[in-house]
Amino acid sequence: MKSKLQLLKDIAEFLNEETDRSTMIHGALKLLVDYSEFDTGWIFFINSEGQHELSAHYRLPPSLEKEQYHHLCDGKCWCVNKYNNRELKTATNIFVCSRLEKARMDYPGENMGITHHATVPLISGEESFGLLNVASPYREQFTQDELDLLESVAFQIGSTLKRIELTAQEQENMIIRERQRLARDLHDSVNQMLFSIGITSHAAKTLDDQGKVQDAFQSIEHTSKHAMKEMKALIWQLKPIGLENGIIDAVEKYADILDLGITIQVDGFYNVSDRVEIGLYRVIQESLNNIRKHSGTNSARIEMIAGTDMLEVTIVDEGRGFEIDESKGYSYGLANMKERMHKLGGSFDIITRKGGGTKIVVSVPMKE
Repeated sequence: MKSKLQLLKDIAEFLNEETDRSTMIHGALKLLVDYSEFDTGWIFFINSEGQHELSAHYRLPPSLEKEQYHHLCDGKCWCVNKYNNRELKTATNIFVCSRLEKARMDYPGENMGITHHATVPLISGEESFGLLNVASPYREQFTQDELDLLESVAFQIGSTLKRIELTAQEQENMIIRERQRLARDLHDSVNQMLFSIGITSHAAKTLDDQGKVQDAFQSIEHTSKHAMKEMKALIWQLKPIGLENGIIDAVEKYADILDLGITIQVDGFYNVSDRVEIGLYRVIQESLNNIRKHSGTNSARIEMIAGTDMLEVTIVDEGRGFEIDESKGYSYGLANMKERMHKLGGSFDIITRKGGGTKIVVSVPMKE
């Protein structure tokens, strides 16, 4: 147990070093639970459509871990509804929690005495990110001092989320500026060399002296090789980290990191813009993450079919699958994948059922 001041200091120092959102929220939650009166905690990220996602958890009772955290992931609850209605502003004791009550009823004796929790929104200025929830055995409410601590930590996490978001935006702006610079370099280097090759080859047509013709060809060869080197360098700079050798190589390496066996089948030749390639790679990444975490299988199959105008990619696993509640729409992660594809002018579809595996089908334009 640490003093409130020391705990806030330690969390602040940890957050100050973090640049990855997932690592940050997991680490901050662990510090809060390990060194305070709280015994467990979980964090919901909530998107602009009001859909929540269980983004971090620590020391959950067995009843909440059942069925892939079913009671935390599915359905609505008081705190999420209040958050979506912008009625939740400060740390609050939740006296009736439908999620905890359902878990207690479904799995008697496995809630470890957790019947109530406190909640606080993760906010930075006018922007909201989600909810931080904490609980302790046989505690129906927390003291004002404990709620103040919770609110202070939530403020720290919210501020860090905003910093990471702004950093990502700045990195994107830097990429745009860098590409503009590279476009200028392309014009100033490769374009000028190609122009020189054109002039030299045109002049060579009028030469009678074989020695001068040979010199012209040597000049063209030298300049063209130099232009190719310049072009390769510029292309390499334009590629995002991990995609230097193309999306297939990047996906295979990422699957290795996840210890996931995959097969990739490509039908036809495709050529997409870097923007589309990055977006497609992110969706495949998210799909592989979901397979690794939720499917109960350690293998997947990816098929890429190049059409006339669109590239269709199918990610298939033979895992446990799940049911989609059409009245509630897609989960947070699936909704983000769909939104990413639509922004690229593509499409997103998912076919799944319990016990029947999952198939995700996306398509992206070959020309934007």
